[in-house]
Amino acid sequence: MDVLKLSKPCPLQLDPDQPLAEAIDILIANELCFAPVIKDKVLLGILNLATALKWTRANDPARMQGIVKAVMQTKITPYKEGLEIEEALSEDNFWFPTEDFQGNFDGIITARELFTSLSRKITTQNKLTQAILESVPVGILAINGVGEIILMNKAAYRLLSVDNNVIGKPIKMVFPVSNLTDIIETGLTEYGHKLEINGRTIISNRSPLILDDNISGAVTIFQDITELEIISSQLVSVRQLNLELDAIIESSYDGVMITDQEGKGIRINQSLARLTGLDATHYEGKFIDDLFEKGIFQYASITIRALLEGRTITGIQKISTSGKEVLVTGNPIFDTEGKVHRVVTNVRDVSELHQLREELRNSELLATRYHTELSQLILERLKTDKIIVQSPGMIKLFDLAMRAARTDVTVLLLGESGVGKEVFSRVIHNTSNRAVTGSFIQINCGAIPENLLESELFGYESGSFTGANPKGKPGIFEIATGGTLLLDEIGDLPKNLQVKLLRVLQEREVYRLGSTSPIQLDTRIIAATNLNIWERVKDGSFREDLFYRLNVFPIEVLPLRERREDIVPLSIHFIQLYNEKYGVAKRLDPKAIPILEAYSWPGNVRELQNVLERLMVVTDEELIESLQVQLQLAKLKTKFSSPITVNKLIPIHEARDILEKELINMALDSYPSIRKAAEVLGLDHSNIVRKVAKYGIKR
Repeated sequence: MDVLKLSKPCPLQLDPDQPLAEAIDILIANELCFAPVIKDKVLLGILNLATALKWTRANDPARMQGIVKAVMQTKITPYKEGLEIEEALSEDNFWFPTEDFQGNFDGIITARELFTSLSRKITTQNKLTQAILESVPVGILAINGVGEIILMNKAAYRLLSVDNNVIGKPIKMVFPVSNLTDIIETGLTEYGHKLEINGRTIISNRSPLILDDNISGAVTIFQDITELEIISSQLVSVRQLNLELDAIIESSYDGVMITDQEGKGIRINQSLARLTGLDATHYEGKFIDDLFEKGIFQYASITIRALLEGRTITGIQKISTSGKEVLVTGNPIFDTEGKVHRVVTNVRDVSELHQLREELRNSELLATRYHTELSQLILERLKTDKIIVQSPGMIKLFDLAMRAARTDVTVLLLGESGVGKEVFSRVIHNTSNRAVTGSFIQINCGAIPENLLESELFGYESGSFTGANPKGKPGIFEIATGGTLLLDEIGDLPKNLQVKLLRVLQEREVYRLGSTSPIQLDTRIIAATNLNIWERVKDGSFREDLFYRLNVFPIEVLPLRERREDIVPLSIHFIQLYNEKYGVAKRLDPKAIPILEAYSWPGNVRELQNVLERLMVVTDEELIESLQVQLQLAKLKTKFSSPITVNKLIPIHEARDILEKELINMALDSYPSIRKAAEVLGLDHSNIVRKVAKYGIKR
């Protein structure tokens, strides 16, 4: 708090040329021991009553006629604007004169007021500190130098199932397994210390309490990771199951192929490649019925028949590339809604048909077991896998990101807003060694005010500026040591901070504000922007040397309109997500798929997610129809803005005609053929031709 805020007007002011005897009488009359001496609003000194009386009693007639300035004390330190209470109290006075920023006398402050104000400040700070301790979700416990508990927050009481009666008791008696007193003895900080307390797994970080360069106790910060331990164990089981399933598929002498609900290949084993003479590139990510259209299969695909009919289909197929005649069995796998989710196809050489007859029953049982295991594995993976991608281009980019994760190379993620740059940065971190040694930290360079961004990035020492934490504060670079730091929206970084960032990248060290000592960094840097950063280099708003330092390993994430293969799986994922979130069981009309795929998605994946969430909320029926999708997307296209408003009532038939004409126009603009437009609108070809003529629509 500024000392001047406590200043009050002085009840008495003396003039330097005022007769001393008169001044003495005034002080006595007002029962004052001191008074300031003021001239033209400027403080010249202080007249002390005792000093004045002593001076006049020296039996010198000349002194009896003296004036105030002959006796006043001139060696004074007035308190000016900006002085803090703590500094003011360093003077041993009962009251203090004050000056404003122009040097004019402002008033006086009593020592009592200073002490009272400081007491309030200390009380407020103590309450704030206590509120912070009680608000954090992790447990905090501290002991003194003899091992007695001196502090616990609410989270600590809850996690350890105790009450405040434990305060003051030895920790060895309350929590003998903690060994927190070892920290007092060693003086070393320990991280990741695991304990079993009340059947729960607790992980803690423990540090000594240092006071006046002496160890005065120890503190531990801890949290319950029981659920995380369970999830980790489950993940290990899923990975093991995945490996076992891969081994089962590859060990089969029969050819095995797995396709998705669209008839695209997911994987094959080596036996199928041997039987057909075609490697995995002809199947994975490709429509299986393309092999029939290309003449590689002589007959229509058995897999596609099983997918369309929803039952097991067995038939003979001839392969032109290998000249073999094979027996093919397609087995559909259904999801929880009863829809075909996968098809597992088994391929065997007909020359072994006699063995197949003998082992048919065993093969059917084995196939059923395979299907059950595969179905369970897929469900588990869908629950845990957060990355939805089918586009070959995006798969290549993720492969590139994982290659980058093997080293600490600086990565620059480019791409439009909403394409998933943060997802890429997390993949790089999670697949690197830094996922074990540190955390993933991100900061949005465009979201923090420029005057705060520097202290957030580099930290500061105590007393660096007014309002600074008296203990100082580490910056984001320090916090991310051992891990990965994502500098999001790097293109918006102010020019004055670009120089400092360049030095951090070059020297791998950082200086806190107010410090001359460098702090060595061990941090993986990833930068991301949705701007054309090279254009910003050319117009001078971004440093060219910093651009080259960041552009070591660029990855440009594709917009959704350039990877339309991902639209359907992403849509399915988001619908499942919001079904769980809102407790509903809605599904998307298959006729809506071409509409979603035709839209340009300027907002990319984020826009797709928002549109689907909106549809989930506004749609009353379980089926989200294609028309509803079309209307939602139409609202996002200004060229399709509706002429119908709710400003006035119009006849229903008139509104129906306007809407029908608008939808036909929209469909014809979106699709190259009338037949495709008719399919999207749910009309037959002749019907839409009549309506085009009726409304005079020109193409």
